[in-house]
Amino acid sequence: MKLSIYMNAPTPRKKILLVDDDPSILKVLSVVLEKSGYEVHTAHYSLPALFAVARTDPDLVLADLDMPIMDGFGLIRQLKGHRETAEIPVVAISGHDTPESRKTAQDVGCVAYLTKPIDARALPFQLAGYIKAHPH
Repeated sequence: MKLSIYMNAPTPRKKILLVDDDPSILKVLSVVLEKSGYEVHTAHYSLPALFAVARTDPDLVLADLDMPIMDGFGLIRQLKGHRETAEIPVVAISGHDTPESRKTAQDVGCVAYLTKPIDARALPFQLAGYIKAHPH
């Protein structure tokens, strides 16, 4: 019996870039997402995140809005302002849930706005839905 070599070919894992200046959040969310089958890359603030996006070509960016130097809104504007990265879905995360912040996140092109603390059990399923709805 002849078997195709493609029969058991692994499916590429979806890549997520987590951007947050809080190392404990990066660690917890990385573990949760990796255990759910995602390939996870991290950045502690916006500038390394821009390099990471170019290096890893993520399927989704999960970005904190309150970061030093360049906040999450600045990062998202940079991503949405370039043809190569404009289609990557971005989910904003924040400890501040205000109508203004939600509106700004929507205006800069976020597909969702999640507030901290994040429900780690639901997060992998939420992100899968955003990736499926907004493939790049």
